[in-house]
Parts: sequence; C-alpha cells; structure tokens
Amino acid sequence: NRELYTPLEVDLPLMSYFNSTANESFAPAEVILPSLPPFKSSSMRISYFNSTVNESFAPADVILPPLPPFKSSTLTEPTAWTLTVSKGTKKRKSIVCYCAKCGSTSITNELYKIVFGKPWDYPLTEPWIQELDSTRWEGLGKKVRKIDFGKTSSFAVIRDPKERIMSAFRSKVGCQGSVDISDRSRMVPKLLRLAGLPTKFASNPLDGFGLCLNETVYLQALFMIHMQALQGKLNVHFLPQHLHCFRHAPLSNWTVVTTVESPKARCDLELVVLGKSAGENCSLIKT
Repeated sequence: NRELYTPLEVDLPLMSYFNSTANESFAPAEVILPSLPPFKSSSMRISYFNSTVNESFAPADVILPPLPPFKSSTLTEPTAWTLTVSKGTKKRKSIVCYCAKCGSTSITNELYKIVFGKPWDYPLTEPWIQELDSTRWEGLGKKVRKIDFGKTSSFAVIRDPKERIMSAFRSKVGCQGSVDISDRSRMVPKLLRLAGLPTKFASNPLDGFGLCLNETVYLQALFMIHMQALQGKLNVHFLPQHLHCFRHAPLSNWTVVTTVESPKARCDLELVVLGKSAGENCSLIKT
C-alpha cells in the first residue's frame, strides 16, 4: 500500500507535523510553510515517505505557528434548528444545533424518539435523519442561520476536535475501512483544490472508485487551508466547530452544551425540547 511521489521543488522545512508508523514525505505545490519551532517531545521522528498505512497524531504538546484569522467572506453558513412540539394546548419551541461528525446521528435518533415516542424506522435513504425540516419530521423543524435565543431553551453538541477530525477522515476521505465511497469521490478533489494541491498527492483507494487521502496528506491539506484563512469554505464535516453552532452565538448563550458521551446528554436534550425530563436512561446510545 506504499506509494512514493517525487517532491516538487518548494521551500519546506524538513520536519513532519505528525507521528507515523511508516516513512512519509509531503511536498505541497506552490505553498511555502513557515519554519516550525522544535517539538517538545523527544519521541517525535522525521519521516519522508507517503503511505496509506495507519498513522497517528503527534503528541498534544506539539507547538504549531499561529494561524491567521479566517476570512469571514468565505464562511460556510452555520445551521441550527428550531423545533416546535405540542405540549398540551400549547407549543414549546427549542433550538438544537449539532455539527457533522459530532454525534449528529446519535443525537437526532434520540431527538426523534423524544418527540415522537418511537424510534426512527425509515430506510437509509434521503432525507436523512439530521434534516429536521423534512417531511419525515412532520414539519416540526425549521432551519435557522442566525440564532435569536430570547427565552428559548437551546441545546448544542460538541466533540473533541482531534477525535472529530479523524472521524471525518475515516468516514469521508480515507483509503480503507468504513468510508462513504460516494462522499469520498466528491470531497477529496474539493479538499485538495481548497488547499492548493494537485490530485497527484491523493492515493488510489483499496476499494471503491475515485481518489483517497492518507492521514498525512489529509492533515497537511487541512493545515494549509487554515494557513490561507480559508477554513470557512470547508465542507461541514471538516468545518471548525467554532464556525458552526457558535459562529453567531457564543457558547455562554446556550442553555446546554454537551457531548454525546455525557452521562446525562439524553435527559438534557429531553429537558430542553419538552421542558421536563423523567431523569431516566440519561445517557445516549451511540449510533
């Protein structure tokens, strides 16, 4: 599964940002990266060859240079949902927001059960469960771009950024495993274009069609996109979390901000949506 590429003649520091189980190299096209300060970790090693084998993150104490602010004109508009449910003769409104790869499937499955009292039993076809304004949600959800809280209860889901970035890699652009082949065929070329990289830095997948990325190229491409302040143009699966639910509404404005792993995530969601919670079976079953 090893693939070697001829590096382009560009000025790059001879250092890899990422730890690896195989030798790697990476030469971006027409992009000069700044020199990085030395790693604090003595266990890091320089690597020179591109590979599709498993690789892992550098330790948490790696220091990267400051990134420029994103260009707001490039921002992919964030999306939250207002949900209106009947409560006796009255209607209760709530705001729910979740980013892609933050456990959105788990959250919306539980949300559907809370609202309708039964599990989502539709086939794996569009409209997806995350689309709260579809007919499958019977008109209860409405998409909002700018969030006006007022006295409305709200619920936002977050995820550890490193976990999320690698979850997006495995499901959307990776070369093997449980990757969405259709999404990969679209997302890999777009990600490379946004980074300013030619497709020769992609790899051939072990299964399916189109192109794929190994971890090093994927992470380097994301870093280059941030260096060019273009992260606002990223697909929602890669869009930084602070540019989604919290772009127009700081974290402090939300009633509940939680992860799907929280032992009381389901009860918090129930409380926000219905105004009450039985206080039972409060943890979410990850889907």
